[in-house]
Amino acid sequence: MFQSEMNFGPAKISARHKPFLIAELGLNHNSDIEIGKKMIATAAACGADAVKLQSYTTEKFIHPHDPDVKVLYDIFKELELSLEITQQLSRVAANEGIQFFSTPLSLDWVRHLQQMGVPAFKLASGDLRNLQLLGALVETGLPLIISTGAAKWHEIVSTRDFLIKHSVEQAAFLHCVSLYPTELDKINLGRMARIGKEICPVFGFSDHTLGSEAAFGAVLLGAQIIEKHFTLDRQMPGPDQSLSCDPSLLREVREKIDLAFTIMQGQSDAWPKEFESDFYGKRSLYKLEGEIIALRPRRPDLPSADEFVVFDKT
Repeated sequence: MFQSEMNFGPAKISARHKPFLIAELGLNHNSDIEIGKKMIATAAACGADAVKLQSYTTEKFIHPHDPDVKVLYDIFKELELSLEITQQLSRVAANEGIQFFSTPLSLDWVRHLQQMGVPAFKLASGDLRNLQLLGALVETGLPLIISTGAAKWHEIVSTRDFLIKHSVEQAAFLHCVSLYPTELDKINLGRMARIGKEICPVFGFSDHTLGSEAAFGAVLLGAQIIEKHFTLDRQMPGPDQSLSCDPSLLREVREKIDLAFTIMQGQSDAWPKEFESDFYGKRSLYKLEGEIIALRPRRPDLPSADEFVVFDKT
């Protein structure tokens, strides 16, 4: 079975720890290493715990000769990052003190990323039931973060069962809505809560909304991971820029999810300071005009109102 705490390099992800914030760089680097470096430094300054890329060899995950996907093929091919640039960005992240990992979209990149020493892998929503890729990730023994966008419930259950069958203990499932951007009335956080209850104890939310409200609500419902697409400027060219959060919003998300985590902390008893109002707010039993009556104030030398004997008249 899955553990209730997931390792992510030196970090721990669980209900006991502050929410883990992932800045999804995706394709927003525009295959420019200088933009990538600046994105990593800025994400770290905004309070993200990790940055994530999408790593692939285009012809190994999109059919190179199918005319129906030529537009998609061309977009990904133009934004493909080399192994050398990816390695450089990994080193930049280390220097900035932020965790670096990626979503491999082709099998060759599973090996490349493992050799680079990534602390975990992300599995894209579209590959939830890609057992060829999922099996390769399982074989690495590294923790897995799995997105569930556009997945039927039985597919999520099947993937959970596959991981358990193969003795995977370190995993997290992210609720995800594959609508870009996601409107607030389509967030469906009830499904996220069900994932945490029935699928995996480490869970979170891959947030495609354009604000911080959904991430705040997700943490109130127990999310331990929040992922946001990130860009330096939403006006930059690129397929995902306008759907991503800029530095100002990423800082706001960091503040909001930390606030939600603080709100969720507490104890089973009321705060000791609250008991100071007992004298004025609670009652003792007084004998007044020949009858027993519960009245304020509460006095320590008199019986409290909960000592009144209630007779069952039925």
